[in-house]
Order: sequence, then C-alpha cells, then structure tokens
Amino acid sequence: MKGVIKLNTFFEYEGIIGKAETAHLDRALREFFELAAAIRRGLGKQGYLLDKYVSCVLEAANATLLFSSADDGFQTFSDLRNLCLEIMDGKTDNKGHSLYEKIKEHIGAHPLAHQERYTKLSVYCVALAGDFLEYAAERFALEQRKEAPPTFDMAYLRDLYRQISTIIGGEEQLERLNLLIRQRFMLVTPMAGFLQGMADDLLHDLVYRDAESSRQVFQLLMDSETTGEAL
Repeated sequence: MKGVIKLNTFFEYEGIIGKAETAHLDRALREFFELAAAIRRGLGKQGYLLDKYVSCVLEAANATLLFSSADDGFQTFSDLRNLCLEIMDGKTDNKGHSLYEKIKEHIGAHPLAHQERYTKLSVYCVALAGDFLEYAAERFALEQRKEAPPTFDMAYLRDLYRQISTIIGGEEQLERLNLLIRQRFMLVTPMAGFLQGMADDLLHDLVYRDAESSRQVFQLLMDSETTGEAL
C-alpha cells in the first residue's frame, strides 16, 4: 500500500519509554540457575569454584546502583554549565580545570548575538557536550574502579574463570552464564546510566526556548548548521 510508513521508531509511545517485555527476563533467570547448577555438577568436588565466581560477579554488579549512576551523570553535566557561566562572566575560579582553556577558547571564538543569557549558555553547553562527555566518562570509570567492593579482585575473577573453563572443557558454558547475568541483572550498566543522566541534562538545554525568537535551542543549532555557521 502506498504511503505506509514502516520504519518509524517513534510510531508508538513505547518508542520513547520502551516496551514492557518481561518474558525474556524470566527465561534468563531460569536459564541462569539451570546453567549454574549444570556447571557446578560438571566441576564435581570443585563446585565451590562456581559459587565463588558467581558471588564475585554479582557483588561487583550490586556495588553501583543504576539510579545512583544516572544521578551522578545528571549532576556532572552541571559542571560544564558552571564552567561556561564562569567563563561567560570573566571569572577564573576553576581555571585549573582540565577543560577550562578549551571551553574559554570555544566561547571566545563563537560570540553569540542572542540577548537571553540562558540561551547562550544552552547553546554553548550543547556545542561543548562532546568534549565534556569524554572527560566525564573517563573520570566516572576511574571512580567506579576505586569504589569496587574491597573484596573484589579482577585478577582473582579471571583466575576463577580460567580454572572453571579448564575443568569443564571449554569457555562456552561459563561465557553463556556471563551473558545471562548481563541480560537479567545488568540490563543497563552503570556507565550507560551515567551517560543517560548526562543526556537527560543535555535534553534540558536542547528544548529550552529562547524568549526573544521563540525558537528552541535545537532549532537555533540547526539554523546555524544550515547557514554554515556551526557552533
């Protein structure tokens, strides 16, 4: 039929919020226990190795909760906003920040004609989001490694993986168990949650409406791309 649109991701509201599909989660949980039990049986008297392995992975996964990571991301993006404001105001309170000079150079090279202060701020934040994202993600990853459970030892986990795989004759079963753990208990990783938190704050800037022109920031940015004056 002519005119039928088949590839619209946002055809239904579920394209925004996600579909309530849970059957696969139940299957993953049941398969996790079935496979874990099978691997333990295959280990014989050394079945305790599997218990130690699973405990190590689950405790590490439980160390950083998703809502905390997302909140960290949301709060971290405000650091970029504060840096931009300081530079716009000619202040040097955070001159020691690793991105201070780069942000200052960008703002100096891209004067904006908008009268509204927050419009300028939002445009700068969106334009500088890429550089700040890389900086913030690296810092978050380092912090998460530092905040890992005191009992967590990556080398020990790798050794357990090696021992178990050797005894049961290959990695296939254990790697399948790893994937089931990810599928059921780590649907969204802490890093993904952190990045989404930053994206949430970025969205606030994109939809901000300039009072003077009545255009939203994303429109102003598209206008600049159209005229070849990308910021």
